[in-house]
Amino acid sequence: MKKFIVLALLAVATIFNGCKDLDLPPTSELAFDLANQSTSNLEGILNGGYGRLIQIGAANAANSSYFDQILYAEAMSGRNTVISSAAGAGQNTFQFHNFLMQPNNNQLSNLSRNLYSIAAMANTVLELATQTPPADADFAGQKDRLMGESFFMRGTVFFLTTRLWAHQFGHNSTAPGGGIMIPLERSKDGTVGVSRATVAQNYEQIIKDLSEAVRLLPVAYDPVVHGNYPAYRFRATKAAALAMLSRVYFQQGTRDSYQLALATINRVIGSTPGAITATPETGNRVYTLQADVKVPFSSTGFVTPANNTEEILRLVNNTTPTQGYTAASLSLSNESGGNPANTGATRWFLRRPTPNPPLASAVTASPLFDDVVNDRRFTELTQNISLVASIGNQRVSRKWGQLTGSAVGQLNSPMLRSAELVMTRAEINAVQGNLDAALADYNLIRRRAITGYTNRTLSGIGTGTAADLLAEIVRERQREMLFEGDDFWAWKRMGAFNAQNAGTYPAAEVAPLVRSGVTLNWNSNRTLLKWHVDDLTLNPQLGTTAQNPD
Repeated sequence: MKKFIVLALLAVATIFNGCKDLDLPPTSELAFDLANQSTSNLEGILNGGYGRLIQIGAANAANSSYFDQILYAEAMSGRNTVISSAAGAGQNTFQFHNFLMQPNNNQLSNLSRNLYSIAAMANTVLELATQTPPADADFAGQKDRLMGESFFMRGTVFFLTTRLWAHQFGHNSTAPGGGIMIPLERSKDGTVGVSRATVAQNYEQIIKDLSEAVRLLPVAYDPVVHGNYPAYRFRATKAAALAMLSRVYFQQGTRDSYQLALATINRVIGSTPGAITATPETGNRVYTLQADVKVPFSSTGFVTPANNTEEILRLVNNTTPTQGYTAASLSLSNESGGNPANTGATRWFLRRPTPNPPLASAVTASPLFDDVVNDRRFTELTQNISLVASIGNQRVSRKWGQLTGSAVGQLNSPMLRSAELVMTRAEINAVQGNLDAALADYNLIRRRAITGYTNRTLSGIGTGTAADLLAEIVRERQREMLFEGDDFWAWKRMGAFNAQNAGTYPAAEVAPLVRSGVTLNWNSNRTLLKWHVDDLTLNPQLGTTAQNPD
């Protein structure tokens, strides 16, 4: 056990020891030689990969976890949330919000190297598992699971990286060098080792990786098979790979990819609109929506989740030293206002009604929520806070704050949950004209969230048209996914879809963003992150000509 923890540390240590070091793991020949001595050692490399999604890590790697990507995506959107002028927070969120981050900002290298370190760990496990596997008795029973998790991890981080540094699929998708680097082998020279692919090639590889994960991963944690690896119960299963794959298809934003997303979702939550059922690929697991809307964002740590809960994959944040996790969500908690002891650092909060209530008045209304009295996503997952007089009272997130009396920042992140799949299915069906199916899933989400809810009919939504239903479903997704970093990517996706299918989504949902006096459309170059200058100049396959344009 000690050996594989050391290996995981060796595998990430070289990533974050300075901007001028582009080494990717594992660079130590000793570490690589040890890696295939036991199945536990391969498990340790995977453990390190999941850890990079969860934990902040060393000081010069801070703010690069999946939690931080939620924060930055939410800040970049700013349609239903607004950035605060309160003093006390770091400037990264402000720069993300205004799309002003320059290529010499170390946060860019922290983000990219954290993601590429995870891909490198996955590549290492895949190489060892297929070429020089461990000789111990455990390996035969664990091989598919180890490889499946590696494909899941690699496909996921390639997807996260593509969203941040490449254009939305549908804009310049086949332009040479417009995508990200997609290394598929262990680094031999300490760099990523490949040039930028096209966006289309990125998606092709992401879908291939996640499809392999679906093929190889088990349907659930099996205590007989996986008893030596208890953390696996919080790792990717077949359902998690399918859910992530559906997210990728959906983000592509085409009619064909929407249909693929719909079919993939049905493999996780069943094919009956308005219901969630078990499928052959989920075993006896039913990802039922939890009656308590706070539970997916709780601090339950390594307590085994109930069999029928909506969390398909959660990033467990825990400070128990033996489990190897640290406080990861503190930055997200602070900057989303979820930390009541640090409200001066609040950088974004729920948009107030127009006209704004008086500065001293509690914010008890919302232009987004249509039932602020009974909708527990408003009353329990957001809260009013009082800031300085010039800012006044605001409504901030409780998803990442003190929901259960736990220490702030010690919460879980539901990376994938069935509520998202239900909303995606509703939206796709609405786009395809399957209005009864779309309405059934829309009502399913609202019944869980709104006390005393009565199902709505099509005639009761706007003027009763298909366009009105789609517009309302898009808004319902924003309510359900608020503060989870979904809205910015939805804006890009809907813009791309409308470019090929004019007028499908409401004009208000694809309207340009205006930041620092600049108008930005869904395909504006400025909405792409820049690569850190060292990411380009120290990689022999790249160079400054590979930088994203202004």
